[in-house]
Amino acid sequence: LKSLQQLEMITFRTSILAFSWLSLPHCLADVAESLDAALCVDDDCILGDGNALNALQTSVTAGGGVDALHLLQARSRDLMDLKPECRAYLQKKKLGRPSDLARLLKKCSMAAEPGAGFAPDPRPGIPGALNTTEMSCQYGNFQNDKKGTCCGLRPHFNWVVATCKGGESLFCRNLPKCAQESTPNINYVASYQYNGSHFILQDESSAGDLTPGGIAGSFANGTGWEKKKAKFKWQGGDWTTKYAPWGHGHNGPRGLTPPGALWVLSADNFYYGALYMLSQLTLNLQGNRNPTGTNCWLWELDAVEGSMGWVPEGKAMPGHLNQLYATNNAAISGCMPVAYTALQTNGGRHNFTFPAEFQDYCRANPKAAGCAPWEPGKNVWWSGGAQSSQRFENKWDTPYVFAVVVDQKGYWIYRWIPDASGSTGWPGIERTRSARVLPARPKPVTDPRGLATDVRGDVQEAVILQPSLLPESACLRASMEAINFQFGSDALGAMAHETDAYRRGGALEGAQNWWSHFADTGQDRDAQYPLSIAGIPKSAMSGDTSCNKPADFSCGCSQPSNAAAQPTGSTSAESKNEPLKAEAPEATSVPPTLPPTKSTASKEMPAETVSPERSLANGKAQWLLGLLGLYAADIAG
Repeated sequence: LKSLQQLEMITFRTSILAFSWLSLPHCLADVAESLDAALCVDDDCILGDGNALNALQTSVTAGGGVDALHLLQARSRDLMDLKPECRAYLQKKKLGRPSDLARLLKKCSMAAEPGAGFAPDPRPGIPGALNTTEMSCQYGNFQNDKKGTCCGLRPHFNWVVATCKGGESLFCRNLPKCAQESTPNINYVASYQYNGSHFILQDESSAGDLTPGGIAGSFANGTGWEKKKAKFKWQGGDWTTKYAPWGHGHNGPRGLTPPGALWVLSADNFYYGALYMLSQLTLNLQGNRNPTGTNCWLWELDAVEGSMGWVPEGKAMPGHLNQLYATNNAAISGCMPVAYTALQTNGGRHNFTFPAEFQDYCRANPKAAGCAPWEPGKNVWWSGGAQSSQRFENKWDTPYVFAVVVDQKGYWIYRWIPDASGSTGWPGIERTRSARVLPARPKPVTDPRGLATDVRGDVQEAVILQPSLLPESACLRASMEAINFQFGSDALGAMAHETDAYRRGGALEGAQNWWSHFADTGQDRDAQYPLSIAGIPKSAMSGDTSCNKPADFSCGCSQPSNAAAQPTGSTSAESKNEPLKAEAPEATSVPPTLPPTKSTASKEMPAETVSPERSLANGKAQWLLGLLGLYAADIAG
């Protein structure tokens, strides 16, 4: 009797459903004969002619179970859980749902033991650090993987210091003797893990004199780095001599992970050399001479790097010998997307959308650097490299302290010239020592010359930002590219996080957007920085080339003291499909900077404009799920 009553109730509700559905504009889906094909491929069209419900009723009547119901609910929510840019990506690529995108990409196969036993421990070593077990990356550039060593790479990162001391190499060709043998002169290198409120010193990844109070070192006194560096000797190559924290799997350094990372390098001379970051797995493998035949080079951040190795023998460098660049696109993981240019980050559109936290600034300063990259000559490289303005000029025998932060908003690269007491703009960080526990952020950078990249050697404080690509931004960036191992994986990782399907056992397990695991450490919380901290157009940079060729090299190179070069008047068109292609010099001027006080204006994104058709489709989806809830209640009862 109860079963008959339930069937009558289902029949009654189905009649109401069919009558109501006929009153709505029909979607244009083909007639579906099975539940699997019941949903339209177009996310604007949720159901067609009630076919999904017919399939549902047939399945429930025949099987008496709720599996089909759960499947339909999940697939309906699949699209609704996606935010506008990721839904638009699927529509533009003519895909129905994230799983359709996944089928177009190659998912690597993980070895039984992650990293062939060389991967660091995913379990956190301090409270507040995250367990990375569910952050394994299985989509992206795994062509050079051997024996499943690289598949499942997790976000554990650590530093490399590279020098030319010891002879010539790719980055150390044709240097004056002073630049090869007498720089960099380092005091200490420190690694800090963010715990949700503070940065905590990680002893195993820090090179200096460790004490209960923190870390210390003085190059002049032969302490700190000079005393400990031999312990960190790593395999050289493109740079003659390298140092890094490395070991063997769980017995070695864990590296730094979400929710935040900080590295500090203090030097009395950093005229030429490099400070960059690699995955801890890469450091471990290469330190052990690549026992599986690969070093899993799948992620790299170059915070401060000399550029001789970028150019063929005899060719001019992009800047002076002592202008060291920031770059984040040397190795692409597929799980931590990078911007390339301002125009590409904004999908080639003629409106500013990302980074969202700069929308208010760009509304108030529409002509500022990076705010209108679609205008001729106004595009800006946000991923650094030879095309960009993301560089620091370092003077000879001048002390500098660098701090590199990875958080949800991107890569933040700071440089200070310590004052007479040795202090910097980050409380606790000094020229010859750094505290064991640091606050989450430094004092705001206020010098306008340190807020427009292309930083001169005498600037006391500066910051460069390489913006992150969180899921919505990643989908927009990928929308103008082909579906491939890089941009297809970037979009899939974004969708995996928006639908919470990236976890173990999830429908999109192995697809990642690592940025989503990082916290906002508030680097800009106390200041409204101008967007020029991410870069300025090429024409606004100094064009002086008096020290960019071997014949002109010296240890006294110096750029003119003016803030930027005058506009050249030339323009260039942006290539949408060749993100690594260098662009011609662009004409613009350095934008005015706002005072370093927090804007009181709202930083919320403008409300999305929804078409009547999309509103109707979304309404249908919500209505269907409500009805499915009633069916579920009937079946469960």
